[in-house]
Amino acid sequence: GGGGEGGGSDAVSRVLERCERAVRDSLCADNCLAVLLQLKPCAADVPELVDAAHAVVAENVAAVLKQPEWKEFRKQYPDSASDILEDIALKEASVIAGTCKRLRAA
Repeated sequence: GGGGEGGGSDAVSRVLERCERAVRDSLCADNCLAVLLQLKPCAADVPELVDAAHAVVAENVAAVLKQPEWKEFRKQYPDSASDILEDIALKEASVIAGTCKRLRAA
């Protein structure tokens, strides 16, 4: 026998990869914040997933800010929450600047 250890952890990492992919594929405006709340405590173990959830939150920020989880998220992770809000502000600012430029050019 012997060598069973390596095979076991290999199978585990394959399963984890599959789970991560499934979670990533299922991320949407409705669940991204809830997923992020669950993943944050183990962010070191699943950094790519946390990033993916963050990205979906950023893309769907108008919907996310209306969710009851947002209050919870802001309370637990004020730094992340302010990063998200900052991203929105920057995006909005660039959209507004672009619109102004177009208006002036017209």
